[in-house]
Amino acid sequence: MDRLEDAKNNNSSGAEYWFAREIQSIFGYESWAKFEPVVDRAASSMRTNGIQPSQHIVQTGKMVAVGSNAKRKLTEYFLSRGACYLIAMNGDPSKPEIAAAQAYFASQTRAREVEVQVDGDEKRVEMRQKVKQSFKAVSGAAKKAGVKNNNQPRFHDARYQGLYGMTARSVKDSKGLGAKEALFDRMGALELSANDFQMNLAAETLEKESIRGETEAISKNKAIAEKVRKTMIDSGSRPPEELPVEEPIKLVEKRLKGKCKGTKALPPNA
Repeated sequence: MDRLEDAKNNNSSGAEYWFAREIQSIFGYESWAKFEPVVDRAASSMRTNGIQPSQHIVQTGKMVAVGSNAKRKLTEYFLSRGACYLIAMNGDPSKPEIAAAQAYFASQTRAREVEVQVDGDEKRVEMRQKVKQSFKAVSGAAKKAGVKNNNQPRFHDARYQGLYGMTARSVKDSKGLGAKEALFDRMGALELSANDFQMNLAAETLEKESIRGETEAISKNKAIAEKVRKTMIDSGSRPPEELPVEEPIKLVEKRLKGKCKGTKALPPNA
């Protein structure tokens, strides 16, 4: 709907807004007296759904000429995109302009949902790649500290014991994952970030404190993981074992390849 796009404004922060009196005619209402109640119904709909209307519908004033160089102040509203959508949904369905506005905002909402999903997918794939590099870094630091290859699984399991309060196998069981599934491939961005931070911190600590010996390295790895867990909980986050399982990362990569041309699938993960 070109007229709605033309009437759109952007504030200094880039947020979109419309003036109620400008969209009045676009929505097919000849008089303000008939249109303002529709704005009120949209505000009531927000309150019913636990949304503060003042965040989307802001009353202001507009000076208009009334003849003989005189001016009169009229009621006006700043409207967010969400407010305009609800006004369209609460408008007279017999008006073709309302039907067009509903279709416009529905299509725009779907486009934004897709955009948000792509952003989330990209963030998760990026974090998964970072975790792969962090895994290699902390494995190297553990090896330098004296952790033999056959004890690397014990070293990494200490991270799960400290961060999740249980072994990696128990984490999989609690999240309903198969024994052969890679935990990192089913983590969301927050959970990946927690593991990434712990591994980077552990790698730096092992080297900085010149940790030597398998027992000491494994113990230090677990202690660092416990501190990361405490930080998450103290900051108000759910502990990692309670974070939801996400769809397999390979499906996310495949979806991104279809939606974002030029995005390459990542190589197999650790």
